Amino acid sequence: MVRRCLTAALFMGLTFLFGNSGDPVSRFAVIYHRADSLFQLANNTPLTDSMALVGFGKVIVGLEGVPQGIGKDTLLFQSWLKKGILLDSRYDYSGAKTAYCQAFRYHPQYDSLMFVLQVYTGTSYYNLNDFDSARYFLLDAESRANRFADPADNVRLYNTLGVLYFDNGNYGQGRNYFSRALEIVKGRQPFDTASALSLQTNIATCCYHLGLFGESLDIYRQILKYHQADDPVWLNMGMAYESLKKYRDALNCFKRVAVSNVPGVLNEMGYALWQLQRPDSAALYLDRLDVLVAGAPGSVAPRINELDLGTNDLYRADLLAGSGDYLAALQQLQKAIIIFSPHFSDPDIRANPTTFTGSFASYRLFDALFKKATFLQSLYHAHPSEEWLEAAFDAYKASLSILRYIEKSYDTDDAKLFLKKRNGAVYQGALETCLELYRRHPEKDYLERAFLISERNKASVISANLRERSLSGLPGNGALQQEEDIKYNIARLDVKLQQTSDKATMEQIAREKGRYEISLAQIQEHLEQNGSYYRLKYQDSIPGINMLQAQLQPNQALISCCLTTHALHVFVLTRSAFTYTQVDSVEALGQDVADWLQLLKTVENGRKFKGGPLGDRLSRLLVRPIKALVPDKDEWIVVPDGFLYFLPFESLPSEAGGEPLLETTTVSYQFASRLVIPASPQVDEQAPEAGVLAFAPFTGSGFLGTGSYRFPPLPASREEVEGLPGIRYSGSQATKTLFLKELNRYPIVHLATHAVSSSDNAAGSFIAFYPRKDTPIEDCLFLEELYGLNMNKTKLVVISACETGQGELVSNEGVISLARAFAYAGCGSSISSLWKADDQATSFIIQRFYVYLRKGYKKSIALRQAKLDYLKSGTVNRSPAYWSHLVLIGDTAPLYPRGFSWWWGLLLAPVAGGVWWIVRKGKKRRESR
Repeated sequence: MVRRCLTAALFMGLTFLFGNSGDPVSRFAVIYHRADSLFQLANNTPLTDSMALVGFGKVIVGLEGVPQGIGKDTLLFQSWLKKGILLDSRYDYSGAKTAYCQAFRYHPQYDSLMFVLQVYTGTSYYNLNDFDSARYFLLDAESRANRFADPADNVRLYNTLGVLYFDNGNYGQGRNYFSRALEIVKGRQPFDTASALSLQTNIATCCYHLGLFGESLDIYRQILKYHQADDPVWLNMGMAYESLKKYRDALNCFKRVAVSNVPGVLNEMGYALWQLQRPDSAALYLDRLDVLVAGAPGSVAPRINELDLGTNDLYRADLLAGSGDYLAALQQLQKAIIIFSPHFSDPDIRANPTTFTGSFASYRLFDALFKKATFLQSLYHAHPSEEWLEAAFDAYKASLSILRYIEKSYDTDDAKLFLKKRNGAVYQGALETCLELYRRHPEKDYLERAFLISERNKASVISANLRERSLSGLPGNGALQQEEDIKYNIARLDVKLQQTSDKATMEQIAREKGRYEISLAQIQEHLEQNGSYYRLKYQDSIPGINMLQAQLQPNQALISCCLTTHALHVFVLTRSAFTYTQVDSVEALGQDVADWLQLLKTVENGRKFKGGPLGDRLSRLLVRPIKALVPDKDEWIVVPDGFLYFLPFESLPSEAGGEPLLETTTVSYQFASRLVIPASPQVDEQAPEAGVLAFAPFTGSGFLGTGSYRFPPLPASREEVEGLPGIRYSGSQATKTLFLKELNRYPIVHLATHAVSSSDNAAGSFIAFYPRKDTPIEDCLFLEELYGLNMNKTKLVVISACETGQGELVSNEGVISLARAFAYAGCGSSISSLWKADDQATSFIIQRFYVYLRKGYKKSIALRQAKLDYLKSGTVNRSPAYWSHLVLIGDTAPLYPRGFSWWWGLLLAPVAGGVWWIVRKGKKRRESR
């Protein structure tokens, strides 16, 4: 079919040009037509293809020496193109690539034939494992697909792009492209069953790499019913079982694969046997691939993809390392790295590829480099030579470099977060290796390098988005707006997906989301053509110690925490010093923190908080070591990690049995140290209006909403917002539609409402507004939607709802909470709640916070002072459970000039006094019981 389409457009033209002419071009046109008639045969055979190949070759050789004449370039273009297709069908990808590249010389204009040529050229480069060139041709073809594409060519294009994204580790985007190709196949008649099954196999393979093992295996089982192309299905099914650690089931699948068709199955059989503790059997299967490569005497060796040879080296390295022969394992691994990195050829096990920018980064290469680093680390432990420790550190640096490049090349945040969830171990290994070098050489800069390793990946998704937003002033920034619009549409579809359980609806939403994600990739590819955008996106630098210290005030300490498997590493920066301490027994520390948080969440009204020995232990482990390093600093900016994200440090005792840290120290939090550096103002940024944008939807007396989105009243919320200058919406006025309309016009946003944060399903987190439409997606602002908003003019968001600081914990990125979503959207800082606390206490603290904020206090100091006022108010509920749930994350700078504004005071005084009266009244009521 493809062959017939290629000729139909040109056949009449060629006949007209050469029909009765006697010139040399005309004579070769006759030879071309004979070859083309064989090329077009529906029932072609190897013999007819060979004859066509000879004919096209004669045309090419004959016309190369003929003077320029009418139709010469057309004949040469067609002959080279069709020669390439025939060589492709023989798996001679090198010859096909050469033919396609020659065809470009004779067809300079961009039309449908050029589109076809680009698709075939890109595919041939992919088959030769030259991914950079494949990406170039395929993405250029994709940018013109709507103008010239034939459905068959689009299937080839999207399938190959899907495989490229798969090799890059971006399995979600790979699935999108495979699904797009499958849609085209399903819409064509007659139905191409073989193509559909091949694409479904690819989709299932993406699913198991995404952890969707059940969905993956279900697709494979459905495909097997057709008994077509069973070998790749059994192979991928076995690999899915490997991911589930069901190695016997995997072996049963692999045994059904014909080795002659898929030689790479021998690698997977060897790997499964190794996992089953049968190294001798594993070695036999890996050796069989070597035998196939050599071929029997007098026979033709089967086609074996070079990547399969690299995988064979990778698995052999595992076997050798398992027996303790690390040097031999590293030599084997170096062979794999050379195969996976086409621009690197150094066999020295200490050498690593160093440059990835501008190239296609294979996830296989990252795997091999990471494995090499761990083997070198093990070699160092077995034979403590500093040579191996330094080599391990170099390998870790190469691993981190390619990993960061891969992350930046991903189009969606979902893909970036998925990558981070899988690869926390590489940062831990690099940090521990660097600190070991520091212990050996404290006089060198290893401590600073260890700090930068720990910081480089923290909140990298937030940082990348904020960096991209800073480019809105570049030429062509309309594409950036399109990108934001697409991200918002994707977020809306994610929310819709959460709201339905109907399978057909879910599939339709998934297809629509996939199309948006492909469009997002195309826009980002377009943006990368801008040199400034490209450099900023892929730059791999972060602020050093000196730059961070310059941002700190004399009384401030920046405290960055990094959790590894066995220790908590704490880096402490002040304006003039950089120090470090380590806390061992991470498992015990984690349990103590969990117990402390449980105490904070369960204290009852008027009951004494029983921190006791638990508080003393946590103070000894976390507070006192830091105070010893910075005894004269009364303001801490804490960058937490892991379970420490949920811990308010100010709740811990400052000394054994003493008062909480709040009494002596101002504490705020950041997602990463680099975020203490203020963002540069955008070119078109205008100052927002003064005052506060406040919303209080649930001020009535009854429940509102339906089903699981039914909310009780918050009567105190009306008083909470009434005294705030600016614009206030309460009750039925406080809708989501109005919030989105007014957003980014005020420096402060105050939300006195309900919110839900989910620790196991971040997409289910939301902020509730007045349910005017009784439809969750229209009445609630979901976390995914927040990511698509622009809040670059918003300096502070106050969310007095419960648990808005909670969410899923993602390695090196932080808690996927509503507070994080506001930071991602460009908001400078937020005050959120770590757990559900007393409404009256919360309202009191927030009101006092605004009083101090307007006096010109820094946000962090204003919040601390408001909490101290609460403790001095005479309340019996002095437990940190009542005040430490509110935390400031982000920029601490003041919002107003120093000095009290009389009109703000007049507005706030009655409200603050009323809240004070409520607290006192509550105290008297409890005392009278």
